Amino acid sequence: MQASEQTRRRGGGLAYKWIVAIVVIIGVFMSILDQTIVNIAIPHLQAAFGADLHTVQWVLTAYILTQGVVTPTAAFFADTLGIKRFYIISLAAFTLGSALCGLSWSLPALIFFRILQGIGGASLFPLSMALAFREFPPEERGMSMGLFGVPALLAPAIGPTLGGYLVTYAGWQLIFYINVPVGIVAVLLAIFLLREQPVERRPRFDAAGFVFAAAGLASLLYALSEASTYGWGSTLVRGFLLAGVLALAIFTAIELMLAARGGEPLLDLRIFTNGPFTTSTIAQVFIIFGMFGGLFLFPIYLQDLRGLSAFQAGLLLLPQALASMVSSVLGGVLVDRLGVRPVMIPGLLALALANWELTTITVHSPFGWFQWILVLRGVALGLSVQPLAVASLSTIRPEKLAQASSISTVTRSVSSSLGIAVLATLVQTQNQIHFGHLAEMVTPSSPLGQLIPRIQALFILHGADARSAYNAALQLIAQLLQQRSYVLAMQDAFRVTLLATVLAMVATLFVRSGVRPRWARRRGAPAASEERTTAAMETMFAG
Repeated sequence: MQASEQTRRRGGGLAYKWIVAIVVIIGVFMSILDQTIVNIAIPHLQAAFGADLHTVQWVLTAYILTQGVVTPTAAFFADTLGIKRFYIISLAAFTLGSALCGLSWSLPALIFFRILQGIGGASLFPLSMALAFREFPPEERGMSMGLFGVPALLAPAIGPTLGGYLVTYAGWQLIFYINVPVGIVAVLLAIFLLREQPVERRPRFDAAGFVFAAAGLASLLYALSEASTYGWGSTLVRGFLLAGVLALAIFTAIELMLAARGGEPLLDLRIFTNGPFTTSTIAQVFIIFGMFGGLFLFPIYLQDLRGLSAFQAGLLLLPQALASMVSSVLGGVLVDRLGVRPVMIPGLLALALANWELTTITVHSPFGWFQWILVLRGVALGLSVQPLAVASLSTIRPEKLAQASSISTVTRSVSSSLGIAVLATLVQTQNQIHFGHLAEMVTPSSPLGQLIPRIQALFILHGADARSAYNAALQLIAQLLQQRSYVLAMQDAFRVTLLATVLAMVATLFVRSGVRPRWARRRGAPAASEERTTAAMETMFAG
């Protein structure tokens, strides 16, 4: 670490690091919130533009694809323009895109402006992570990532609540306009309060790497977003999956060869040789898979099966968001005191318990029970996601933080899309399977079969003829079977999230971190640098 940086942190750094935390939290919250707040407005956008569901889905898909394409370039532009300057540009582009989305006069215009918004939002998460991690000393990085986790966990959970309220009582335009004043404040704070890091080098742009990374990530994310609509067996989904995997394989080969020749790759994949980063990333894939998959299932359960409005469902999900926010900060403090694994393992055990309870969910489950399960899940996520972020970046050199955080952001995006695609498809296929099994069980002597004449008699009493009453009775029985099969399919999906949590626990056992718990720092002499700490850990584990 340079002497000027040491002086800054010992002197004015104590105050400055909290300024950085406040500024980047605003940017991260806006970026992640916008991924979820729009979901609830899809029916309103259909009505406003007179379009079908598949066309309107491009309002979501365009944003996701743009982020996947642009995120790998974050490290290059941060090194070229300076991390502060590029962060301000990203904030400004996101804010301008939000304003233009609200002004959209047609669906194609809205999709185009969502692309502009995605260009600005793509780099906010990795840049924010790099800025915060650079300013906090190693012994306080758990706390910094805990604060960083507040918007990362709060935004996906509060999005449906806020979006439901705005589209119900205001208009769909407000879900975009709400970003504008916040974005303007964030830009001004960044201009006047953040300090620019000197640009030590101006790397060459890896054009070949960008082309294959953009093509691979765009194809992969598009296939995952369309899998729930067309199914995994469709030619469209399989074709884009194959194209995405092939392009990313070529991208990997290009980046490794370029790095071997001493060049400057778009993403330095040699970062995966860093043990803590790789093991933490693997564990994070399983956790993000289950987390976003669950967030996708909850609104469906509450609205389609329990009959709640979008706003009512959002209110029921709000305690989970608050629990995530509190536990994220608490988890960060505990990581600084105890280390990563002593915090993560209890968090994952709690997450496994919550997912196991959700495998027994029914249409008659008390809302109180459901809410407590969500609170437990929120606490568990706060104690597991952010400690992993600390562990993954704990031994990354400062000049590689932008690279590492960009790779981490891409991994999160693919993992969340994969979780939603897999669980959505699973629910659809299992729903059909369960419905077929349940329908086979309806015989004249079965309980449901015996209900048909009684229901028919009730319809006849209300003036229906015998044939119409019989058909109405069959339709009502079919609706009951459909509801039951949907619940059984959701139980299957939560079993998959439980399996993902167990795999995350296994992966966590291999997570090694450069974070030294406070008791270890008291007992031994502090390391003179992060490199010495890392070397000591490697020697210990090798022995």
